[in-house]
Amino acid sequence: MRTLTIIISNKPTGETYHARSYPHDDRNNNGLIELYGVPVYKVFLVVKGKPRKEWRALRFMPYWNNPKAPEKKYKSRGWVNAGLSGKIHRKVVERYFPKYGVQNRYSPHQGAIQIRGNYLIHSGPQKLSEAGWGAAGCVEIVGDFSKFKQDIRDLAEVKVPDVDRALTRMVNRGKLLLTIQPARAPRIRKNFIGEAFPQ
Repeated sequence: MRTLTIIISNKPTGETYHARSYPHDDRNNNGLIELYGVPVYKVFLVVKGKPRKEWRALRFMPYWNNPKAPEKKYKSRGWVNAGLSGKIHRKVVERYFPKYGVQNRYSPHQGAIQIRGNYLIHSGPQKLSEAGWGAAGCVEIVGDFSKFKQDIRDLAEVKVPDVDRALTRMVNRGKLLLTIQPARAPRIRKNFIGEAFPQ
């Protein structure tokens, strides 16, 4: 079993995703959700210091928790550019949640890799054209999250057919590491795109 590092980079791909705010997505109460342009970032799967696979992720997302009627499970009230901007260098991943399901949209993919606390790496939109995903600071992988997990297993040469068991084994043995490169959070609120009907 090889050690593998997931690098959430500060390198934008140059693409923009149309995201909704979360947990509340209708700030002006007109029955439509507001959409904001957020940058897409490169994610690298690295073994022995060499990037072996490249993915894309949503790293910063619009967050609006209405102070007048807040979702109490979230501490932050009002508007936040949600996401981790500080540096995390080669942290050993402490937990993997095989049964985690995305909270804000339907996804056929399960599982989440803990960054810290409630900040996770999990499934995101299948395609950038699939607008309207939201997040409260988690990193959302664009594309087939099951394939992302398979890439981790295969590059780490874990000889276990079940991907979730393979990732659990890596975490238990301290073989899954995480790096987050420092990045300035974009001014998402100024990147208002328009409104859309709820899906």
